[in-house]
Amino acid sequence: MMVDLSHVSVPTMLDAMSVSKAPVIFSHSSAHALCNSSRNVPDHALKLLAQSGGIVMVSFYPHFISCGEKSTLEDVVAHINHVRKVAGIDYVGIGAGYDGINLTPTGLEDVSKYPELFAELLAKGWIERDIQKLAGLNLIRVFKAVEQVRDQMAAEGMEPLEEEIPNEDIIGRDYCRLKQQIGAP
Repeated sequence: MMVDLSHVSVPTMLDAMSVSKAPVIFSHSSAHALCNSSRNVPDHALKLLAQSGGIVMVSFYPHFISCGEKSTLEDVVAHINHVRKVAGIDYVGIGAGYDGINLTPTGLEDVSKYPELFAELLAKGWIERDIQKLAGLNLIRVFKAVEQVRDQMAAEGMEPLEEEIPNEDIIGRDYCRLKQQIGAP
């Protein structure tokens, strides 16, 4: 199992990275230094992420890129470059979020625009190998490292913990307080 920290608080980020035996990921987060969103990763956490071998996959959602409803390809490049500067080239990836965002940066409306993103990075001094790492090699490295930890733990006799949520805690629960207040079914 890969641990994804994109929706957690900063203390939880730090705690998870300090105890996880395997690298962690931020599947769709960006740089907090450039946009003060709770989804984004602060520099001190980026440095810890690099020490633990994880990856931040930069989100394209404008609210996490420019802290507003509009952003551009150049804004995304700034986040990618910031993560690279703070954590290193081996710890940054693409986590666009096209499957769950309703706004996209101008110039990155869909995956067909990735060549423009890569061209902009090349124009800013990136080399082809760095683009390959960003585009997927870094994530593959993390997958392999997680699998190594899994295999090592299995060899040491450590079995996965399977804890099920009891059905009575799931089925028939309705947490909508508004429905309860107005007496709706």
